[in-house]
Amino acid sequence: MKRILLVLLSVSMAVTGFSQGFNRDLTFKLAEIRSSDDLEFEQFSYNDDVLLKAVYTKTVDGEQLIDSLSYDAANNIVKVDYYQVLGNVWKYVSYIDFTYDENGNRLTRTNYNSFGTDEFTLGGVYHYYYNEDNQQTHWEMYFGGTELWQLGTLTYNDDGQVILEVGQDEFNSGVMEDSWKIEYEYNPDGTLNNAKQSFYDGASWTVSSTESFTYDENRNCINWKHLSGTTVTDIKDYEYNLDYTSDQLYMPVHPEFQTKDLVEMNNMPTLYHWQATDDAGNLVYVCDFNYNYDTLTYTGNSQYAYDAVDLRMYPNPTSDELTITGNNAIISELSVMDNAGKLVLKHSNMNKKETKLDVTTLKSGVYFIRLATSKGVVVEKLVIQ
Repeated sequence: MKRILLVLLSVSMAVTGFSQGFNRDLTFKLAEIRSSDDLEFEQFSYNDDVLLKAVYTKTVDGEQLIDSLSYDAANNIVKVDYYQVLGNVWKYVSYIDFTYDENGNRLTRTNYNSFGTDEFTLGGVYHYYYNEDNQQTHWEMYFGGTELWQLGTLTYNDDGQVILEVGQDEFNSGVMEDSWKIEYEYNPDGTLNNAKQSFYDGASWTVSSTESFTYDENRNCINWKHLSGTTVTDIKDYEYNLDYTSDQLYMPVHPEFQTKDLVEMNNMPTLYHWQATDDAGNLVYVCDFNYNYDTLTYTGNSQYAYDAVDLRMYPNPTSDELTITGNNAIISELSVMDNAGKLVLKHSNMNKKETKLDVTTLKSGVYFIRLATSKGVVVEKLVIQ
C-alpha cells in the first residue's frame, strides 16, 4: 500500500502552527496533498486558531481514514481519535491520549484499540523522560500499562542534535537487550545527511534501511532516498515555490507524524516526483504528489499572529550579540532570513528558555528572525547595525 509522506516544518512536539512573516498581506495553509493519478490524497482541516483539526485520507487500495485532534488550553495535542470505513460504515477504531509537562514536553502516549467491537482495550503506554535542557533522554513502553516491553535511549551531539537512538526489548531472549538502533549523521550546516536503521541478532548489528537527503542552497530537501540494505527502493524529488518561505505557511502538526527523519523545507513545497521499485525490482516512476494550499487574509488583529508568546529580544538594533528570552516558552528552533527571504542562519534542537545569538557575520540591514517555541511560532524584525 502506498502511503503519502507528510512533510512537516518542525519536529518540536509543542509547536502548534506557523506564523505569518515578512509583512506580506497573504499567508497559506496546506489544504491537501494529492497524487497526480488521483488514487491517493490527504486533506487537512483546521480550527479557528489554524491548528490541525482533522485529516481525511484515502489510499491507493480504497481505504478511507479520519484522524480527529483535540487540544488543551496550551494548544498541546491531548487526543487523536481514529475512524475508518469498515463494511461501508464509518467506525471509531482507536484513540491515543497524550500528556505534557509545564514546558510542553510530551510525558506519556497511551493508545486504545476497539478491534472491531464497541469496547476499547488499553494497548501500550509510552513514558518520556528529559534532562534539564528539555532534551528527551530515554523512553519506556509498557504493554497494558504495567508490563515493560521496550525502552529506548537517545544520544546527542554538541549541537543538541540526536545522533543515536537505541531500542531494547525482551522479545528474543526473555531479558531486556539491544534490539534496534537508528544512527543520524548531519552535514556541516546542521541539515540531516542520513538516518540509518539497524537490527541486532544477539551477536551483531545488520543495517536494514537508510534514508539519505540532498538540499539546495536554501536548505530545502530536493532529494530523498530510501535504501533497503544497499538497494534504493524509493526516491522523492521535491520542487518549491521560492517566492514564499516556511514562515508564510500554516502546515499541519500531528504528533504521530513527527519523527527525526522528516524532510527539511524552508520554502513552499509544491510537489514531489515519486519513484519506487516494481515487482521485478526495477526503480520506476510512479506519480507526482501535489501540495495544494488555501489562502488566508491577515487583518493585523488576527489570531494567526501567535502573539501569545512572551518574547524578549535585545539589544535590537545590534551588531554583536543578540539575547532572546522566551519567558513563558521553550525555544526549540531559530532561523534568520534576510530581507529577500533567504535563510542566512539556523539553529535547531535548542530547547532553551534563553539563548544568545552571535550576529557578527551578518551585514548591516534588516532581517527577520523566526522562533519555533512551545507556545507557537513567532517572527520578529531584527536590525543589524
